[in-house]
Parts: sequence; C-alpha cells; structure tokens
Amino acid sequence: MKSHHMQAHFQKLYVQRDEMEQKLVAFKGMEWERPLQDKWSWGETYYHLYLMLKNFRRLSKVYIPLTTPVAALRKSKPFTTHSPNIYEAYQAKKKKPMKAPFIIMPPKEIANNVSFDWLIEELNQETNQLEEIVATVPDDIAGHIRFPDPLANNPNLIQSIDLLGIHEKHHFLICDKYYRK
Repeated sequence: MKSHHMQAHFQKLYVQRDEMEQKLVAFKGMEWERPLQDKWSWGETYYHLYLMLKNFRRLSKVYIPLTTPVAALRKSKPFTTHSPNIYEAYQAKKKKPMKAPFIIMPPKEIANNVSFDWLIEELNQETNQLEEIVATVPDDIAGHIRFPDPLANNPNLIQSIDLLGIHEKHHFLICDKYYRK
C-alpha cells in the first residue's frame, strides 16, 4: 500500500476485530440475541458495520478516481492523518447517540436470513476490497481527497479510513457495555 497512514489505520481495524472476535467466543450461538429490547445485538451491530463499509467502498470506487486529479493539484499542502471521535463528540454535545441513516440500518428480520459467520467473512471481504481500491493512492493525494460529510467535518481519505476504525470501536464498546449488564 502506498499510504503508510491508511495502512496503519487498516492494521488497527484488523487488530480491533480480532480482539472483538475473541470476546465473541463467549456468545457463540447467541449473536442475534439483543442485550436489551431497544439495543442492537452483536449480529445487528456487525451488519450495520458491514453496510457502512460496503457503501463506503462502493462510493470510493467511483469517487476516488474522480477526485484524484483535483487532489493531485494540492498534494504539496499539509493534511490531517487522524480523525477525532465524532461519535463521542456528538453524544457529549447532543446528550444522545447519533442515529444511523436508513441506508446502514440492519433489516428487522436479518437474524433469520444471515449467519453470523457469513457476516464476519463479508465484513472482512469488503475491507479487503476497500484496501485494493485505495492501495495505489499515496498519502499526499489521499490527504486531499475529501468526502462530503458535514458531521465528520468532511474528512479526507486517510481520516475516513481512521473513522471506519473509530466507528467500529465505538460499536464494539457499546455492545460490550450492554452485554455485561
């Protein structure tokens, strides 16, 4: 991968997933059981993360080639390589969690249609496909490809990969908290 920063963010993502999969061993066969009536199960959470990654990958496949020429014009300018935790900031400011857009909401009957093992495999495949899309984009270009997302302060490509990890960790911590109750 040409971008050392994105490579580090992907590595962090994989480490987080491995840690969560080790914790999930205790819930084998119960991945679709909700900890509380109005809180997502592990399966629903993973499906949400899968949809988020799948949609970001699809957008990136088209968006990155379109915006690369403009980013190349700015490549000598400084750029940010990390993203703040917008989920914590939102919750602190609004005193409520951020609502997921409908496009990344897990369907109601998802537990009847998808196995948890399949879901983990698909999440990893989507991540690998995203890695392939961004593999040839160097840091100085990736730092200037900006995504229109006002809630995340229009992050660049490097920050967006970081945000994927922050988002996953945010959900892992929430699930861990609710399942401990």
